[in-house]
Amino acid sequence: MINKMKPEAKLKVEKQATVWQPNSMGKFDCLKLKINNIAIDLLLNYLGHNFNKEKLINLAKIFEKIAGSKGGINHAKRMQWLFKSEHPHLFWWKKILTELHPNCRNKFIKNFFVNGYYGDNLRKRTIFNEKNGFFPPSVLLASITKKCNFNCKGCWAHEYDVKEDLTKEKWQEIFTEARDIMGIHIIPVVGGEPFARKEFLELAEEFNDCAFITFTNGSLINEKTVKRLQKLGNVYPMFSLGGLKENTDAIRGEGCFDMVMSKMEMLREAGIFFGASITATSKNCDEVTSDEYMKMLSDKGCLWSWFFHYVPVGDAPDVSLVPNAQQRQKILKSVYNARNTLPMMTVDFWGDGPEMMGCIAGGRQYIHVNPRGDVEPCTFVHLATHNLKNCTLTEALASPFMSAIRNGIPYQDGNLLRPCMIVDRPEILRDYFEKFKPYETHKGAADYLTKTEIKEEIDKYSQSVKQILDNDWRQNLWMTIFPLEGEYYVDRDTFCSTEKPDSCQTNCSCCH
Repeated sequence: MINKMKPEAKLKVEKQATVWQPNSMGKFDCLKLKINNIAIDLLLNYLGHNFNKEKLINLAKIFEKIAGSKGGINHAKRMQWLFKSEHPHLFWWKKILTELHPNCRNKFIKNFFVNGYYGDNLRKRTIFNEKNGFFPPSVLLASITKKCNFNCKGCWAHEYDVKEDLTKEKWQEIFTEARDIMGIHIIPVVGGEPFARKEFLELAEEFNDCAFITFTNGSLINEKTVKRLQKLGNVYPMFSLGGLKENTDAIRGEGCFDMVMSKMEMLREAGIFFGASITATSKNCDEVTSDEYMKMLSDKGCLWSWFFHYVPVGDAPDVSLVPNAQQRQKILKSVYNARNTLPMMTVDFWGDGPEMMGCIAGGRQYIHVNPRGDVEPCTFVHLATHNLKNCTLTEALASPFMSAIRNGIPYQDGNLLRPCMIVDRPEILRDYFEKFKPYETHKGAADYLTKTEIKEEIDKYSQSVKQILDNDWRQNLWMTIFPLEGEYYVDRDTFCSTEKPDSCQTNCSCCH
């Protein structure tokens, strides 16, 4: 078990309404925002040639000034502390500033942080809330196509008809509403295989102030693609992996792991931001959570790694593959350790519930639009009441179905370590399904809600998880994404302490 954190390092989660409380720079807000943007451009160009910790702290101070909410201000202040204390996050920024191609470097920081988090996003969210009575999501997950040249086990892509893919013109409408009305600049792209659709990069070029985090099998990335990605600067491939060679190839096909490693090398040499998307299962958990595996990804040049737990949806759903409670603890600790000891951002889609104040579905933090325009509350919940061929994204988000999901979070018991309404709290999603009668966006999408044998397995799973993770929550056996000001990361068993370690982050392997 994880040792309980020291009382002085106990972390608290602020209420959503407090974190999203609007902040303005005053009467000349827009003018000050433009001036600070100019300062950011100058700093980025300087830091790319002459990395300096103090200048990077100044960049975080500018982020604090342009932040449009209390949460943004708190985040910028925490960044300043991480840089001052020489947390490995400092060296993540150093790699971005000194190793990426200048165009990729500047676009990532401007599109993801300035536009997507601190500046434009938070201001437009406030205006949207005043007009519509709810905050829009910060992230739009777009399934740009279901075309794919792979046929991976457990993938639901082939459940959709590729002939139903939305037109390029429709995606232009969706992205325009998301960016201009809601302030969304962070657009993860999934499929199918995004690079199988030529219009994808055309859209990325048109919406050049947005960050397209692209989940890919990597096979269609070639030298020509790499040159275009370098020129665009706003498309960031995330290579899908299931572990090392044996586990990855077993799911994705022989030779896939080696292929991905070679594509990573291509992107690294070209100075393109990229990362890895890891599907954790009950079978590969030990491998993908090992220090060796995480360090391998960082050494390969991955700047971001995503942990997604297997969800029993799609072709032949198998509840036994969902990581059990002990394995979820292991994933959580591995993620904490990786992002606090390596120059690589690492996120746990479930375990980081405390940082996101619970489930992010239903437009609370993100929304999913599938290839034919159905607006789904989550990439794993293939149910909808609205299709964007017949309505706007705003109208879909305002639906009773989406509103209920948003308003129900966080759940009454407050445990953010059990955020998922599919496997952690199945009774909640079943209630929404019965009450709002959403339609299945493909055949079998509601099997985990309607088939007795699957429901029984999920109920058994949720009860076993509840027993252990509820105790972890009561005992404060978790942390937010990074240490708070005045805290230092110790290790995966202690988490944080107010006592400064003898050496840099104790186990840090990134600094020299």
